[in-house]
Formats: sequence, C-alpha cells, structure tokens
Amino acid sequence: MQNIFINKEKVKKNFYNCRFDYEDHALIQKEMAAHLFSKLDKGYHSILELGCGLGTYTQYLYKECAFVDYFALDFIPEYQTIFQYKFPQINFISFDMDKLDQLFPSYYFNLITSNASIQWSNDPKKLIHTCMKKLNHNGTLALSFFGDKNYYEIKDIFNIGLDYFSELDLNEIMNEYTVTYFYQEEKKLHFQNTIDIFRHIKKTGVGGLMQTYLSKTQCREYEKKYQNILTYHPIYLILKNQ
Repeated sequence: MQNIFINKEKVKKNFYNCRFDYEDHALIQKEMAAHLFSKLDKGYHSILELGCGLGTYTQYLYKECAFVDYFALDFIPEYQTIFQYKFPQINFISFDMDKLDQLFPSYYFNLITSNASIQWSNDPKKLIHTCMKKLNHNGTLALSFFGDKNYYEIKDIFNIGLDYFSELDLNEIMNEYTVTYFYQEEKKLHFQNTIDIFRHIKKTGVGGLMQTYLSKTQCREYEKKYQNILTYHPIYLILKNQ
C-alpha cells in the first residue's frame, strides 16, 4: 500500500472546495455523528471539539447538550464566519489539532470530542494521549474515526490510501485508559460505476489526496471483484480520565 503523507494545506483546500457538497455526500460521517452523540451525557461544563468543519456533529451538541464553555477547532480559517453564524455561543478557533498541547496550556476540559476527523492527524495515537492530558479528572474523550478496513477496496485495486487505526493501535490505546464505550462496524455503499466512487470520495474532501490515474483495466477489476461497493469502517471510542 502506498501510504499518503498528509499535507495539511492540501487537506484544507480539498475540504474548503467541497464545502457545498459535503453534507449531501458525507452520509456515513453524518450517521457517525448521530451515533457518537447518542452515547454522551447531555451536559458538560467545558467542551472542546476537534475538526468541527461546518458543524455536522456540532449541531447535536449545540442544540441538545448543556455547556458553559465550548471551543471548536478546525484548521480552515474560512469556516469561522459561517460557523459562528450557525453557532453563536461557540468559540471557533482556527488551529491544527496536532498542536493541541500548545493551546490553552493551563485549561482542562470535561469533554473533548471529535467526529470522523482524527485520521487527518499526522499522529492520531499521540493526539489521543494529548487529549487525555487535557481532561479534568473524570473527564471524557469521545471519538469516532475510521479503522483499517476503510476503503480497503481502493487500497487493493489502486494501491493508495490513508493510514487508519489497526486492531493493534486500538488495543494499545484501550489497554492504557478506562474504556466506557467501544463499537466498530462496516458500512457499504453501492455505486453505478467506479468513477462514481471517486466522485463520492472527492465530494467528502478526501479525493484530492487520492489522485491517481484510473485505468480502464483497474476500473474493470474493481467492478468485477467488488461490484462497485465501497466499505467504510467506523469506530466509536469513549475514554474516561480516571
């Protein structure tokens, strides 16, 4: 597999360019947001959300979760005006989650949470450790992200893809902290043809990182072997700082 180095500037550009299409195409990410929120308490004094985007997940917390302080991070500064119009009581900060240890050095949170975002960290395991250090005693880290079966068909046929959490990665994390919820599943989307799969991926902000020549031979192989199915591998993990 050809692992992709995450160029943050390219990621910014990809997501900003698909900002008007994301909600219509990020079907799995929207389901993940609802699932993750359903496992949370309905009130936290201080909340930090990582990779908030334009608020697919934020809307649940904002409407149905009591809070005093809510900080939402995303590395696309252009989102700020839209985000703060939609969620005026939330503090939007344009910031790279990989530098979280430099943000609010003496501030600790009751809830740190993120939906379908931490795969854009250059070191997701390190980011989880940093998050746990930023929690108050008995604070909660609630995450949804993708496991290593995500887009496995793409990796198999086109030999390209992001690095996702493996079972070993998960076990290392869960052995170190108190786990209050863990669940993983596979969801499959069906498409008319292989080109539509790549169009879908592009509309969810990922496509620009997966630029590759789509030969007719590879497309036929994908259709024959996988019947134009694309697999998502959502993982839900909630940890307590005890």
